[in-house]
Amino acid sequence: MNIRRMDRSGATARPLVRAGAAALGLGVTAALALSGCAQSDVGGSEAADSSATTSPSPEESDMTSPGPTDDTGETGGAGKDGRLPQAADMEVAAGNSGRGLPPGLEGSTSSTVGAAWAPVEGLLYVVTNGSSSCPTFAEPEATLGSGGKRGGVDAENGVLTVQLVPPSDGICTMDFVPTTTVVEVPAEADTGEPVPVVLGDKGTVELEPRPAEGEPGPVAWLDS
Repeated sequence: MNIRRMDRSGATARPLVRAGAAALGLGVTAALALSGCAQSDVGGSEAADSSATTSPSPEESDMTSPGPTDDTGETGGAGKDGRLPQAADMEVAAGNSGRGLPPGLEGSTSSTVGAAWAPVEGLLYVVTNGSSSCPTFAEPEATLGSGGKRGGVDAENGVLTVQLVPPSDGICTMDFVPTTTVVEVPAEADTGEPVPVVLGDKGTVELEPRPAEGEPGPVAWLDS
């Protein structure tokens, strides 16, 4: 058996220490390399998860995509009517229109159009019933005819004619609500006597006078 003697300076021990240190260094390096690979894999998984979260599937894209808008101006389905004030709140002035009926007027569930004197002299209410998203309006001024007979109504004092503006094209709701337009009439037509009024191409009604000054007259509804 060979026995290597170690001198006091430790010359024989130094190579063994160096070899142990080298082996330890390789072990640390390998451990760090494995740790780096593991972190890379984790980071890649997180990136993939993040990508999946921010990129919706085609089905999710369809659910979040905005749908087509209604050709009503408002509103997807409200249109011109969607911008109108309530008739009860609108100013009684020629050319103004409002949703619903002004105070003092009674509605109809069967007729499509009617007229009544407004509480202000020289002004007329024209009420049309129909779709709230595609309402029918009246022109802001009426004309006075030369009398005669229109639609079975004797017109001794002349005939008022109001032109109606047809509703705009588009998708219309299937409701039946009133829209009121204020129409100016010639001064000689507002005499406190019954007056026949031609309402566009719908027909003719006989307008009854106001029951009192400052009050609206009764609505003359066209027979449906």
